[in-house]
Amino acid sequence: MADKLFYESDREFINADNVFCFCNTNIGLSGAAPRGIVLEFPGLGGGSCLGGSMELGQYSGDYAMALADNGLVLAYVFPGPWSWMNKGAVRISDMVVDALRDRCGLPPVFPLIATGGSMGGLGGLVFSADTRHRLAACAVTCPCIDARASMGADPAFPRTFLSAVAAYDIPFEAALASISPASRIPDMQDVPYLILADCDDEIFPLKDTDDYVNALRSSGKNVEYIHMEGCTHGGFTEKARNRFTEFIIEKAAEFDRR
Repeated sequence: MADKLFYESDREFINADNVFCFCNTNIGLSGAAPRGIVLEFPGLGGGSCLGGSMELGQYSGDYAMALADNGLVLAYVFPGPWSWMNKGAVRISDMVVDALRDRCGLPPVFPLIATGGSMGGLGGLVFSADTRHRLAACAVTCPCIDARASMGADPAFPRTFLSAVAAYDIPFEAALASISPASRIPDMQDVPYLILADCDDEIFPLKDTDDYVNALRSSGKNVEYIHMEGCTHGGFTEKARNRFTEFIIEKAAEFDRR
């Protein structure tokens, strides 16, 4: 991977001094010493159903504060609004992790959790397969499962999917598979996963997520799966939203105890 090969020279461009050009964080919301990092990947166009924003500034709110109080740096990463966790998005995100680790004085081994919703949900799952970092867990909501199968789900999808992989020197079919969680199960890290699904999702059918979770579990992965009744794409039940936060804090603590 280019990120690994060129890491030292790349530090000129993404480092502890300029990392806030590449992400918004909750640093400064609490007096708790940082002990881990929670990456949040954006939805298509840069939006977030979890609370992040592409506008440069602090990540605030109850969710950000809850993680800060537990020593977890929440970072809303900017890898590109149409990136669909392509190679470039993974490379930038890995560099952001290194820069935040340096900035916060974290040890070489620390809890790192990948999260996101929609495109960001796909991002969290694919990142778990392609990152050079060891994860503690992955928590996503309403994720895109298969780029090829989702081409017709929204008029914006064809141009964004193909833009994400157009520079790959392989056929589009193979390139789209590389950014599809459904095709990446053998490569995904053996960590706890939390997946939330909107039962009335009008973009990504519930059955696709059901089938994906079954396949992930069949591969031996530990998956907590929650159906959110009455929710359309990007929606939450209060119970599921609270569990999302609890899961992150819980898995970070379990990682610390290893």
